[in-house]
Parts: sequence; structure tokens; C-alpha cells
Amino acid sequence: MRKVIILFVFYLATINISFAQLQGQAKIDSLKAEIPKAKQDTNHVNLLHQISFAFNSIDPDKGIEYGEKGLELAQKLSWRKGEAYCYNSLGANNDAKSDYTKALEYYHKALKINTGTGDLKMMIYNLHKIGDVYHKQSKYSEAENYFKQVIDVIKNDELIIEKATTFKRLAFVHEEQGDFTKAMDYHYKALRIFEAEDDKRNIAGELHNIANNYLTQSNYPKALDYFQQALKINEEIGNFRWKAYNLASLAIVYSEVSEHSKAVEFNQQALELFEEMDNQYAIAGLLHNIGANYTDIFEHEKAKDFYLRAMKMNEEMGNLHWLTNNLDALGNVYKYLADYSKAIKFFERALSISEEIGDKSGIATSLGNIGYYYLSLAQDSIINKSENKVQLLINKDINLANSIKYLQRSVSLHIETGERIFQSYSLFNLSRAYELKGNYKKAFEAFKEYKTLQDSVFSMDKQKEIANLEAKRENELKDAEIIILNTENKAQQFQSYLLGGGAIVLLGAFGIAFLRFREKKKLSDKLALQNAEIENQKNIVESQKAIVEEQKFVLQEKNDHIYSSVQYAATIQQAILPWDSIINSAFSDILIFYKPKDIVSGDSYWFQEVEGVKYLAVIDCTGHGIPGAMLTVIASTALDDAVLGKRLNDPAEILTYINEKVTEVLNQKLAENNIRDGMEVALIAIHQDKITFSGAGRPLYLKNGTLEIIKTDKRGIAGSTKNDEYQFNSVEIEKAENITLYLTTDGYADQMNEDGKKFSTRRFLALIESIADAPISEQTAILEKEFNNHRCNREQIDDITIIGVRI
Repeated sequence: MRKVIILFVFYLATINISFAQLQGQAKIDSLKAEIPKAKQDTNHVNLLHQISFAFNSIDPDKGIEYGEKGLELAQKLSWRKGEAYCYNSLGANNDAKSDYTKALEYYHKALKINTGTGDLKMMIYNLHKIGDVYHKQSKYSEAENYFKQVIDVIKNDELIIEKATTFKRLAFVHEEQGDFTKAMDYHYKALRIFEAEDDKRNIAGELHNIANNYLTQSNYPKALDYFQQALKINEEIGNFRWKAYNLASLAIVYSEVSEHSKAVEFNQQALELFEEMDNQYAIAGLLHNIGANYTDIFEHEKAKDFYLRAMKMNEEMGNLHWLTNNLDALGNVYKYLADYSKAIKFFERALSISEEIGDKSGIATSLGNIGYYYLSLAQDSIINKSENKVQLLINKDINLANSIKYLQRSVSLHIETGERIFQSYSLFNLSRAYELKGNYKKAFEAFKEYKTLQDSVFSMDKQKEIANLEAKRENELKDAEIIILNTENKAQQFQSYLLGGGAIVLLGAFGIAFLRFREKKKLSDKLALQNAEIENQKNIVESQKAIVEEQKFVLQEKNDHIYSSVQYAATIQQAILPWDSIINSAFSDILIFYKPKDIVSGDSYWFQEVEGVKYLAVIDCTGHGIPGAMLTVIASTALDDAVLGKRLNDPAEILTYINEKVTEVLNQKLAENNIRDGMEVALIAIHQDKITFSGAGRPLYLKNGTLEIIKTDKRGIAGSTKNDEYQFNSVEIEKAENITLYLTTDGYADQMNEDGKKFSTRRFLALIESIADAPISEQTAILEKEFNNHRCNREQIDDITIIGVRI
């Protein structure tokens, strides 16, 4: 899975404060020359903080030295505004040193002073700076909070540009988190303000950033359109720095639509401009993208050289987001070169950095690459001719299990980030992994998702065709202008030869008009055909889109209806379960670990207290989901009837009774009825002086020093014609202090890990024994942790219920 570097334009209109422009050694020298002449007054403070600020891009330690001197003098003069200036200078220098803790401390102090004095522009400056520092640390929620405070304090149109730059900052925060919908919303808000102000420089910047978002979402015609708009404006206003960004981005678009010669051409133009400006950040991005161009044409050695150069630069700059792209790209190169040990190291390092900075898009990409890496290993093991076939099969299974695990996570995260094209890559590889594993049903399901997604990327092939036709039309228009201009030039030359003869001149004029008309007519007819072809293609796409949208709506309606029904079933099931307030008042120490596989569960637990006797049961019905949930309702109703209606108090008699009732309700005595669903139940009755237990297929675990397993009947409730008259047995247990009882279903022990191994009853019993003496309140967390550690990314396969009571 290959990603290119997208160059986001982060030039922001800064607030007009005096020290914001004082940079460069020459300016520092000029300011230092003024210090001996200055008195110990506010002008002296201004000089010191201006020197301090200018040093932040040259020598931050020197900047801090001057900032502290300025702060000391400002405090001596009790000049609060000067203190705020110096705090800002100190913040900028510490920010330049990446000492973000101190930078935030100084910016907050400046903000406090500026808020007190009511200096709105400086308040906005401080809020922006604090947000920027959090943004650099990938602390996105904190950054967003401070940027939104700027929006809140701007109440009029005087600071409308500052509002627009804040929208841009918010957009970048959401982009880095993969939330492109919100990012686009903020970019358009900024664009509308810049257009109203006729701020061409920032209009071009926002057009570029909007194009980047379209590019990330694989909408290439839109991306091409907005990049070209931005390029045109930057050429008009002579903004060559941002022209270079536009060219680099156009190269990405052409690369994505496999026009590699154009991609190389635009990249080279952009690289020349950036090298002239010594823009290290952009050079690193372009080196990566040129590597990607070579990857596309399978020149992996050349690609590797460019990626390594880009990686080195990004490591030196601490540019972690782009570094992960370099690492992923190098991993893919080494994979293509069959150097798998190096490939996985690069992939895992990329994943680790993306997780560290919270980059969901990067995490999803690395997961997809690692999944594809393991898939490649599995494929290699199939074609390997080694004689050790047993080991090859083992390796194949392990690699496929790892591939599926990583690809599933990749798909899930790409759904969150909305990166559909990368999601489709992971789905395709997931389909192949399932196919190699022999799970053809899941392979087909994954491939269907992949195909649907490919088709839904707005019929990408049609889009490219339309884009090519539009580009062709633009070229025809340009050719038309050239032909008409040439015709006019020829006509002017013709006229110069015929000066002096009025009739001849008039004839010449008619000739010119006729030539121009004929040329225009030919071009007009040709362009009309092109327009008709484009419109036809658009109509086809729109028609397909309408059909898909209609089908999507119908499916969504059905899904919503089904989902609402299932949610309502879950509400009913929850209402049947014992209320927390009732069960907690009955038992001072009780553990309830209830974990349905789906929204509704085939597991349940039940409680009643009658005449001082506490009845507690755990129920494991056949199946899970809605069928299992329906059986739990039958079971709970039958238990209530036995205890409250029939006043049965022996657990054996209760189970015998519900066995008859459930068999009757399900009509299992009828020969023609093939329904053999049933349930397993563990039931205890806690008296003042004893405990009575009866189990239908489920034991009781009792911890009193050592762990004991109390078994009764292996038969379950219902499910067999042989069970309808069966008499269950009960066991009486002497009641003692500090004993702990556990009633469970089999879901926990049966849970498989990524290698297909169950947790097992043996391990489950060892776990119960190890935690039984711990406070009940801690046992739930331990059970959850052990379960998740074992399951890892494997889906839960069954409902789970564990009830523990300490007597």
C-alpha cells in the first residue's frame, strides 16, 4: 500500500504585532546597536523583547537570555504590557527548542495579562500559539479547544481574517486525525471569508488545501480542478513559493491516475523551486514522492534511494507524520526485493510511531502493510519447494492468521478515516488471505465488500475518463485561440499589402471575417461534439449513482428497521434480568461478568428471594443473538413460575419443573417437531444454614481454601425427547464464612485466540482459583483483562456470563 506525501499549505495571516517581523541577524545587530542609547524605560523593554523574538529562529538560548532581561525590566517598571511581550518572546524561544512545557507556561502567562488588559489581538495571538504547541505534540483535543476559544472571543468583523486563520488551524487538526469531513467544513469557512476580503494569497492557499482533501479521498477530478485554480492565482500574484506546492500536488494527482511522465515533470519543476528556496521540509516531501514515482514503474532500487534520503531528512527535522510514510514505503520496497526481515522492521517502526502520535490514518496504513507482508509470506510458503512440508504448512497458517488479524484492523480504521481506496486494498488482501486459509465464505464476503467499495468510489474509471475529456477540451480551446490569433496576424499582413485601394481593403476585410468565421465554426463543431461526449459520460455516471443511492437508501431503511427491532429486543431482555439495585441489596459481595456476543444474548442470569431463601441461576441457551435471547425469556419465565407460582424450593425440583415447561412450550414432544433447542442451567438456593445446588449441564465452582467443582447432572434442560421426564438431583453444601461461589456459562473457556486455541476450562479454573480471594470489586477487571489478552483481535465467539457470590 503506497502513500505519497501531501504538502499542506500552512501559511497563516499573522496578527500585526511589532515583534512578529523582526527576524534575521542583520535586524538583531541593528537592534543591539540601539541598546546603549536607550534609557531604562519601556523602549528598552521593547528592544530586548524584539531581539529575543528575532533570536528564536537563530539561537533560542540567546533569545531566552534577552527575554529574561526584558521581563526583569518590565516587572521593575510595572509595565504589564511589556511583561506580556517578553513572556511571548520566551514562549517562542522555548517552542523553537521543543521545550513545550515551558513554552506553554510563558504563553499562558502572556494570555492572563492580555486578558486582564483587554488586548483582544494579543489574546488571539496567545490562544493561537497555545493551540499550535498542542498541535505540534499531536494533542488534538487540547489544540481544538484553544482554537475554538478564538472563535468565541471574535465578536465583530474587524478581526475577520484572524477568524479565517483559526478555521484553517481547526481544519489541519482534523486532517491529522483523519476526519476529512470536518476539515473540509472548516476550510470552506475560511475560503468564504478570504473571498469576501479579496485576499488572493489566502484564497489560493485554501483552494490548495481543499484540493488536498479531495486528493486524500481519491476524488481526482476535484483535486485537479482546485490545484489548477490555486496555481493560476499564485502565478498571477507572483507567489512562487506556493506555486511550487501547487506543482508538487499536481504531480501527485497525475501519479495517482498513472500518468507517470506528467508526475515526474511536475515534481522536477517543484523540486527546482524548493531547492532555490532551500525549503528542507518540502524537499523531503518531494524526494519521497519521486521515490513513489519509481515504485510505480517498479524501479525499486532507485525508489529506495529517494525514500532513504527523505527518511534521513524527516528524522533530522523530527517530522514524525512524514517519517511514517517513508518507513512504510521502505518496508514495501524491501518486501518487493524479498528482503522480508528488513521490510517488517520498517513496517513495525512506522506502526509504533503512528500509534505514539495518534495518527489513525497512519496506523491503518501500517496495519494494512503488515497484513499484506504476512500474506506474502504465506504465499511464498505455498510455492516453496522445501521438503519440510509440515513446517511449511505451520508457517502458512501462522502467517495467514497474522495477515487476517492486521488486515481486519486496517479495514476498521480506514472506515473511520474515510480513506476508501486504502480500505479497498485491505479488503482485497483480506479476501485473498481467507481464500488461502480455505474459508471461502469469508473470502467471498470480503471480495464483495471490496468490489462494492471499488464501484462506489464514484465509478472511478468513468471519473478519469471525464477528467481526460475535460482536459482535452481545455487544450482544444487553447488551440482555438492560437489558430484565431494566427489568422488575425495573417489578415493584418494581407491588409498592409493592399493599402490604398478602398474596395480591395473592404474585400480583404470580408476575407478575414470569412476565414475567422470558418475556423471558429470548425472548432465550435468539434468542441460541441466533445461537450456532448462529456455530458453523455456525466449522465451515465449520474444515472449509475442514482441507482446506487436508491439501493443504498432501501438497504439502509431495512437495516435501520432490523437494528431498531434488535435494540428493542435488547431492551426487553435487559428488563427481564435482575435489577442491579435488587441483586446488590441481596448480596453484599457479588460479581457479575455479563458479556453478550451480540446486542442480545443467549446467556442470562436470574434471581428471586422467597421467604428468606435466595435463588440465583445462570442460564446458557442454545445459540446466541435473537434465537438465544428468545430462549432466555422462556427460561426466566419458567423459573419465576416454579419459585413464585408453584412455590418449589429444592433446586432439583425447580430444574425438573422447568425442563417439563420448556419442553412443552417448544412442543418438543411432537414427533414432527425437529426443534431441539434447549439450555444449560446452574441453580443455587442459599438458606440461612445451608446452600443447595442443582445443575443441568453446568457445575458450581466453590472456593473455600481450595477450589472445588460441584457437579450434578450432565443433562440439559429440554432439547431432547429423552429429557421430558428426567428427575434432576441436588447437592447440599454446608454454609461457612468467606466461601465464594461461582456460576458460569462456557463462553469464557471456549473463547479462541488468534491462533485458534481455546482459553480452556483448565486455564479458566486456574484463573478463578487465583482471583477468588481478591476483593470482588477487583475480580471483574482481572477477568476482562485476561479475556482481552487472550482474545486479542479475534472476535468474541460466544456469550459469557460469570456470577460470583461471597458468603
